[in-house]
Amino acid sequence: MFSVIIADRIGLIIIIASALFLFSEKLCAEENDSEFESIFLRKDKKGASPDIFRYTNALTPGLKRVEIIVNNRTADIYNVNFVVSEQQQRVIPCLHRRLLNDIGIKTELYKDWLTSVKKDDVSGITVCDVLEQRIPAAQISYDDAHQQLRITVPQEAVNYQRFQVIAPNEWNDGTPSLRTSYSSYFYHTQHKASHHNNSGRNTNNSAFLSLNSTASMGPWRLYSFDTFNKNAQGGWKKNHDRLYVESNIAALRTRVSAGDIYTYTPSNIMGVLPLRGITMRTNERMTLESQFTYAPVIRGTARTNARLIVRQLGHIIYSRTLTPGPFAIDDIYSGQTGADLEVTVEEADGSEQKFTVPYTSLPNMIRPGAMRYSFSAGEYRNSSNIDSTIIGALSFERGFERFTFNASGLGSQHYQSLAVGSAWSAGKIGAFSLDAAQAHYIYKPTASNSNKKSQDGTALRMLYARQFDDTNTGLRILGYQYRSQHFLSFSEFNRRNNHREITSDYIDEYILTNKRRRSRIELNVNQGMNQYGNFYISLSQERYYDSKNKNTSTAAGYGFMLGKNSVNMLYRYSKNGYGSNENSFSLGVNIPLTWGERQRNSNAINYNLIHSASGGYSQSAGFSGSQQGSPLSYNLNVQKDNKERFTEAASLSYDSDVAMLNTSISHSKFSNQFSAGVMGGLVLYKGGPILAPRMGDTIAIVETPGAAGISIQGSGNKTDRWGRAIVNYLTPYRYNTVSLDTVDTPKVELKESSHKVVPTEGAAVLLRYSTRVGRRAIVTINSPYDVPIGASVHIAGEHEEAGIVGNNGLTYLTGLDASRDETLVVSWGQKSRCQFTLPKLSESQLESSWYIRTAVECR
Repeated sequence: MFSVIIADRIGLIIIIASALFLFSEKLCAEENDSEFESIFLRKDKKGASPDIFRYTNALTPGLKRVEIIVNNRTADIYNVNFVVSEQQQRVIPCLHRRLLNDIGIKTELYKDWLTSVKKDDVSGITVCDVLEQRIPAAQISYDDAHQQLRITVPQEAVNYQRFQVIAPNEWNDGTPSLRTSYSSYFYHTQHKASHHNNSGRNTNNSAFLSLNSTASMGPWRLYSFDTFNKNAQGGWKKNHDRLYVESNIAALRTRVSAGDIYTYTPSNIMGVLPLRGITMRTNERMTLESQFTYAPVIRGTARTNARLIVRQLGHIIYSRTLTPGPFAIDDIYSGQTGADLEVTVEEADGSEQKFTVPYTSLPNMIRPGAMRYSFSAGEYRNSSNIDSTIIGALSFERGFERFTFNASGLGSQHYQSLAVGSAWSAGKIGAFSLDAAQAHYIYKPTASNSNKKSQDGTALRMLYARQFDDTNTGLRILGYQYRSQHFLSFSEFNRRNNHREITSDYIDEYILTNKRRRSRIELNVNQGMNQYGNFYISLSQERYYDSKNKNTSTAAGYGFMLGKNSVNMLYRYSKNGYGSNENSFSLGVNIPLTWGERQRNSNAINYNLIHSASGGYSQSAGFSGSQQGSPLSYNLNVQKDNKERFTEAASLSYDSDVAMLNTSISHSKFSNQFSAGVMGGLVLYKGGPILAPRMGDTIAIVETPGAAGISIQGSGNKTDRWGRAIVNYLTPYRYNTVSLDTVDTPKVELKESSHKVVPTEGAAVLLRYSTRVGRRAIVTINSPYDVPIGASVHIAGEHEEAGIVGNNGLTYLTGLDASRDETLVVSWGQKSRCQFTLPKLSESQLESSWYIRTAVECR
């Protein structure tokens, strides 16, 4: 992986050779042809090989590992054999039909291939297909510096689904590691005596720590989630939430988990259950990005070689070329679910077809042909630990062209349920879904009643959604859930079944019956008003059996911009089944402030007003901000409550290279408060421990041996004093490029500046970058031995190359130690060599990252 240095050397050699070419006795002016006399390269003295100048594109034949990019999308990384073209003028990649199929090109649409797609066919070893001769308008270019082979073909020739999933043999499980993400704080309050409380000062101290830990080895992951809490009334209390192990079944695109797990069901009627057991579930991240995001299939007929354009809200989101005949487009991926698709087919004769495809979907809709399943089995985890129950759960989903079908079942010794449902798109009307569930359960006998009590119940849930493009109105979800009197989910049944054991039948019947929910209805409307802002309203109501009580909740909000300033208003009203109600109104204003060179200082003034029926008016005003490039941010705030009491508060946060630190303090007439916290992450691997201010689930560990302070593009991180850094939040099962930037480290040379990797979920991928640390220098080498162009220069005692000799002995060197005398060796051919010494620099000269330009004698 020395592409960057090789590219620099090739460029230097070409420039030098071009200058020699101007003074040669024989000048050639033929297009696409260049000839060089081998005497200039001292071929007879075993100098640099003239092969690189033999072909017009300055490449040499041979096997190269390259990244293949088709129509600007990375297909894969392959070993490609580069051969001399039939005209003996260029070096070209040897492509065969099986390789082209692998990278997503539909070779079956074209004829006259010389090679086969069969695996046992060996013609591709000695025979090559010239792509430009097989596919009209095809183009090929190779970037040797970045080792990228770019192929451009008509869109009709590309299977685009090939570029949305990466073969498992490209996946990287990472290096063995143990890592944890932690969050902790200490909180102190002191309440002073008042005319309501003459008991003196009341002090409370509390602390909290959470640990989210992961151990990885090969494809296996071990996850643990723990919290520790300390309050004024007692010591530390530990809460162990989950501990489970996970791995992949690549062939099934499935994630397997064992330990403390949760069940999954497509319908919310049944809910999610905590188990201690095993689960297998489709891992959507392994498959096509668009497979589980529903979008309608666009169908039509093209009369000519046409161009298809799909717009949404006026923006082009998809385009491709079409051949004459019927077409079906099923690979659209849109981030604006609900807005109709405007389709235009531009024919070759200039005519156009235009039509609209309604697009509304619900969260549980998946694409046609997609399948999703889940299986779980284990012991039910409950906080009471009164009764241990073995449970099995299974769910299945299948997408069809206009609807999605789902089914799920759950069973234990005393409880069984079955749910089926369907969601479908009804065109301009919108999208609907209907789920139905049937539950059967048997209450265990109590001390007063030895008979088992059997019950059956039914539940229904309906959802509706529609986006009205003409008015920019979103009727997001209209939901109605109905339950018969005896329907219970498993968690509700388990609580009531255990409750019967520890309470009397009278209390059980009175309390439990009156808390049975009968129905719930929800309505959410969002209205966009362009430059005038956005308005939304949300309504919900719950009713219960054997009771006239109902819970009602309403929320309405409006937000808009005044220049760069934002204004938000919110009204809330709620009423519970016992007749008490609460309503509140809030107003928030945010005024951004920027000043300084290039407006590097980013700050804001904010004001908030809150009024509630129970608490009256309260107000707060604050000033917050940070300076660009600074790890420090701050916030100052003054609050006034409904009793005219003021509270002054301030907070600081500091994002260091190893942790995130924060502290806050507040003061009022009756109380004082102080808190301090720290958040961050720790990684242990074979290279030692690394501290980081944050830790993602899928990460990269960057190593640049001996090179500190190298920036990692896009992350804001830099390598530490040992040349290591953490890159967070890589996307599992997708190509991730991690690139380094040495602008701030002029004494460091990278042999490769980026790595491309496909991590599995939860992996800690180790990326090593070869570096040369030291001074750079340009020297002129004089020698009685006639050192040829292309001779190698390396530091005595080291095998790594420091530079290459150019014309007239001009040489660019890297990685020099200017604080001492440095001996360098020049070698060419099999045994020819000489050496020279660069003297150390003075103190004033050491301030520069470049060694002084000088001439040396090589003997």
